[in-house]
Amino acid sequence: MAQDNRSDSLIQLRKIAVKTLAQVANSHQSLEQSFFEEITRNSDRTLPEFERGWIYELCSGVIRFRGRIDYIIDTYSLKKKPTGPLRRYLQTAVYQLLEQDTPSALIVSETVQSIGDSEGEAPSKFANAILRKVADARDDWKNWKITSETPHAEQLAWSSLPDWLFFGLRKTRGLDWTLAFAKACLERPKTWYRKLDSEEPFLLEAGYRGDEPKGFVQDISNQLLLKEAVKYLQTTGKDPESIKILDLCSAPGGKSLGLAACGYTVVATDVDNDRMQKVMENRSRLGFQKQIVIQPYKEIQKSPIQYDLIWIDAPCSSTGIIRRHPEVKWNRTESEIDKLHNTQSELVDWASKHLKEDGAILYSTCSVMPKENEPKLPEGFACTQSWEWFPHVAPFGDAILAKMIKKS
Repeated sequence: MAQDNRSDSLIQLRKIAVKTLAQVANSHQSLEQSFFEEITRNSDRTLPEFERGWIYELCSGVIRFRGRIDYIIDTYSLKKKPTGPLRRYLQTAVYQLLEQDTPSALIVSETVQSIGDSEGEAPSKFANAILRKVADARDDWKNWKITSETPHAEQLAWSSLPDWLFFGLRKTRGLDWTLAFAKACLERPKTWYRKLDSEEPFLLEAGYRGDEPKGFVQDISNQLLLKEAVKYLQTTGKDPESIKILDLCSAPGGKSLGLAACGYTVVATDVDNDRMQKVMENRSRLGFQKQIVIQPYKEIQKSPIQYDLIWIDAPCSSTGIIRRHPEVKWNRTESEIDKLHNTQSELVDWASKHLKEDGAILYSTCSVMPKENEPKLPEGFACTQSWEWFPHVAPFGDAILAKMIKKS
């Protein structure tokens, strides 16, 4: 009876996982949002933390490794490629076979039972045949290696990147760089923390628990860029209290928090009012109401005030934070980059008109696409310094690319 209850429970949990994956794919929502909606809508009871964690791990793993997973499924589905819920059930099982230590027989039987309960007998028999073949070759797939001589289709599948991103990076950055980046994106990011009484970030080995000293979570790459921003401000020779800083694309607020913690006053704004709520919450939690002045985006656009530093953390494809948000790589399209590039250039142009004579623009993105890091510069402006951090290069934080732009 205990085993039956366990199986019934896992069937229900797997159903929620499959519906969550469908929601992410069909709505282009974040995994977090889709997960929250599905567990709220589809569960007739409050799920324990363990069960919620099991579902989320399964979903994030499938999304992270989807390229490899689909290639494996299609390798054994020569006559008919599964679609819809059936494919998603298969994806959950193949992910477990690739990345978990659960016995193969248990993964196969639980998945086949879930498919039979949800989709019927014929799909469950089809799934059983596929998954048994994958299970038999489990070790081979776990140790799958590729080289520069491997066919391009296999390189693409191994990378688990969309084709436009993989081939775009291979063209602009080279195959070795692209494969190293792709491999790093399959790993989960580490959690870095900034205490208010210290300028040195430290690693939260067990992740964020909520009982840390007063401070905030901020990726190591962002903290290194913050140090560069502070270093620049110090070279101006101006009193920190007199320096005017605008955090133009502020949400969720890490840049403003970091600058405030270093003794600067920052005007924070963002075109997304909903996301600014997070900035307000963090400001209040850390007691930075005076140091961080929040103003509506429309008011900032009309204001004649000029600044010593305008930080533009520009809207971008977010391809540099795939480890943190794996759905990004499947939800973005190549055509979006051209639209974003226009927006990025417009932001730089606006900022150039709201700088003091000796002011600077700090332009940054979390994109690895070269085009997004080359906004059109206004006449008379030039890049004076640039920085790059990537997930496959020490210190292995998010991909952050930035440049300082000043009058030439």
